[in-house]
Amino acid sequence: MTLIVETGAGISEANSYIAAEIAAAHFTALGLTVWAEAREAQREQALIYASAYVDSYRYEGKVLKDGQGLAWPRRGASDREGRILVGLPHALRTAVLEVAADFIKSPPLAFGGREVIREKAGPVELAYSKTRRQPSFVFRLLQQIGARPALPDVRRG
Repeated sequence: MTLIVETGAGISEANSYIAAEIAAAHFTALGLTVWAEAREAQREQALIYASAYVDSYRYEGKVLKDGQGLAWPRRGASDREGRILVGLPHALRTAVLEVAADFIKSPPLAFGGREVIREKAGPVELAYSKTRRQPSFVFRLLQQIGARPALPDVRRG
């Protein structure tokens, strides 16, 4: 899949908030060599996955344009201090970079929730840890721009 970067204009085919060159410069500055060692296709896949992940949260306001590819840019959104958010907020871009780095380091995992500590194949048995993990750094970043976890789609039959 080709990386199509959102510029803040509401691009209809956009699938990433971060350009490959920006990510490379960011991770080089942090000394994260695993990013440079990954194949180009893996890095692009990580940026696309990370952008989709941050879009899985609910945000206030409305998308800037009908038909834009990603949830941002938005109109009517503000940060937790009441400042109007324009374009692609820094916290959003940083969260995408954090998730993309995790994607490169290991395959996508469930973010948040409780960790499975025991499994059984038949007849199915799962056990969860008794404590929930603390909100992730990524979620704390996204909370700065009003992110709330998406509600499950519950339907009565």
